Amino acid sequence: MLVRDVIGFVLGNIQIPLFIVAVFTTIAKLQRAAARHEVATFAYTFWGEVLFYCVGLGFIYAWYFHAFLAPFTAPLIGWQPSPFEWELAWAELGLAIVAIVSLWRGYEMRMAATLVFAVFSFGAAAQHIHFMTAQHDYAPGNAGLVLWFGDLALPVLVLLLALASRDAYERSFGRSRV
Repeated sequence: MLVRDVIGFVLGNIQIPLFIVAVFTTIAKLQRAAARHEVATFAYTFWGEVLFYCVGLGFIYAWYFHAFLAPFTAPLIGWQPSPFEWELAWAELGLAIVAIVSLWRGYEMRMAATLVFAVFSFGAAAQHIHFMTAQHDYAPGNAGLVLWFGDLALPVLVLLLALASRDAYERSFGRSRV
């Protein structure tokens, strides 16, 4: 029973293991940069890895479940399956692609992915909280780690990493604040 529970937790909260992978890939990239005597900042490197893994790969995972397994996924959130699942899936896939591509496209692309992700996540958090208070929906996909980690903590983190990366970006390209 324990193995099944662990697997269920991991699959139900995929952003947690993806976040751990982002931490380890950041450490590896920073060590590699140091060995090559290259300049790499923690904030910028971690920002890219979190976008790639948690948002990019995490939202591909969400896309698949919302698009193709809606009868399974909707009850985990406390919903009934509806055409909304299909629409949500394609928004998630679009965001996933932008987040993945942003790893190689620089600060501005990462910022675009970050802003869309933050707006999407904070909107989802507001909806989840509304369902908790108005309809007493405490399903794991509504009131669990999806809300607290994925919809609140993670967008705050990527916004803070973007802010921490901004000064280094502006110094690198001689841009001044307006």
